[in-house]
Amino acid sequence: MTAFVRLLRKDLEGSKYPMLFNAAAAVLWLLFLRYRLESGWPFNAVVALAVLPLAFLPFWFIWQTYQSLRTEWKEDTIYTLLTLPVPGWLINLSKMVALLIEYTVVAAAWVIGGAVIFWTAFQPELGELLELVPLTWFIKNGLIVYIFSLAVFAAFITLVQLGYVVGKIIGRLQGLILLWVLLLAIWIMQAAGALLQPLFAWVPKIPLERLFSLHAIPRVVVHPPQAALWDISGSIGSWLALVGLFLLGAWLLENVVEVD
Repeated sequence: MTAFVRLLRKDLEGSKYPMLFNAAAAVLWLLFLRYRLESGWPFNAVVALAVLPLAFLPFWFIWQTYQSLRTEWKEDTIYTLLTLPVPGWLINLSKMVALLIEYTVVAAAWVIGGAVIFWTAFQPELGELLELVPLTWFIKNGLIVYIFSLAVFAAFITLVQLGYVVGKIIGRLQGLILLWVLLLAIWIMQAAGALLQPLFAWVPKIPLERLFSLHAIPRVVVHPPQAALWDISGSIGSWLALVGLFLLGAWLLENVVEVD
């Protein structure tokens, strides 16, 4: 546990400036949109532009994951790490957790900053909305979306780590190798999900209405949707394959990457 904390502290130290820059950029972007809203920009356009940066987060995480490993080789610290009695999975896990913390800080800045900046502008509409839908509904579903996003970004980070390590082992055309590893790993996850799906067919399907508490929305209660079930039996195999790919990348980092 002590080794993990030290590794995490080192990785957070390296990502603090990108984290602070992105958090500040998110707040400044929201302030700019608030100004444009006051200037007469349509409400729908402001909302769309406020959410648009979130679409670039996966690409940002691919870049940040690549940079977190590239920095280790550039500064020759990877050789120190590999000579220490620290398993490869702990090195990769600390980098993953540091990146997820970075995402959490930026997302919190975006959510809290947006709530503070736009509160007075949307207060009448929000007051009416909260009279119909309880605040706990938004908090609960926000946490669900946040947890899902953590899982997705963890998958991105795992695959990029594997691709980078494989590229370092081969030593040439590292960008092309990273791309091919990503495509191959995604195919392996899909194939594992389809292959192992019958083994997990016994897992109960999750009603989306219950998961997201859609009954709390009056319009949905008046016009109830058809019962939608989330079949996770096919996803379990994919996530098991992802764990295997994470362990493979860690093993290659620990045992195959050459240390000068």
